[in-house]
Amino acid sequence: MRVVLPLLVYLTLALSQPLHAQTFTIGVEVQPYLPYSNVQDGQYLGYGRDLLDAFAAHRGHQFTYRPLPVRRLLNDFLGGRVDFKYPDNPRWNADLKQGHEVHFSLATAPAIDGVLVKPQFLGQGKARIHRLGTQRGFTPWPFLADIQAGRIILIQANQIDSLLAMALSDRVDGVYLNPQVVEQQLRSNGADGDALVFDPKLDYQDDHYFLSSIKHPEVIEQFDAFLSSQAELVRALKQRHGILEQ
Repeated sequence: MRVVLPLLVYLTLALSQPLHAQTFTIGVEVQPYLPYSNVQDGQYLGYGRDLLDAFAAHRGHQFTYRPLPVRRLLNDFLGGRVDFKYPDNPRWNADLKQGHEVHFSLATAPAIDGVLVKPQFLGQGKARIHRLGTQRGFTPWPFLADIQAGRIILIQANQIDSLLAMALSDRVDGVYLNPQVVEQQLRSNGADGDALVFDPKLDYQDDHYFLSSIKHPEVIEQFDAFLSSQAELVRALKQRHGILEQ
């Protein structure tokens, strides 16, 4: 009996473990957004991929990444067609998230969103901004009241390259985007990285990106523990991808 009982306990524990690692689907943004993320030939790349892969390896999970346009990503997330959304932020589309219990992780990366203009227009103030460009699905929160009042016309495009071309050709007076992303995108297109510059005198948001889930709050808790316990690894990943700490 002394031999049989431990054997039964061992078999019970072994059978209670999953035979295969659990696989989750993470919805990610399809557009190039380096240094934070990129998609090439359908493959998700960049800091976000490295961070999430490191967490998956740490916990024994398997992640499948599904690149989607911004608006469809939100719809698939709220509709339960993906398990997680990255990046996300509690303020993004808060009205559409009402009625859904969305769980957010700790911050994964700092992010500034603000207005970039041609260098000769730097510091000229909000009165000069009549047409403001941003990516479709993004909300330029600091200028929302002016947009709703008709003082600023919002121009949206699916691709960042299109927005940068509009700003460089004066079809918009500025673009509301992440300055690090704009600089890297300009350089990758063979343009001067300072062809558009961040104007700190215009309102901007100093914020962060998060991982979110409706269906798996327990995995969000695991991810938070990973971010805390592996802080040096996370910091090294940020440095590797050129993401500046604020």
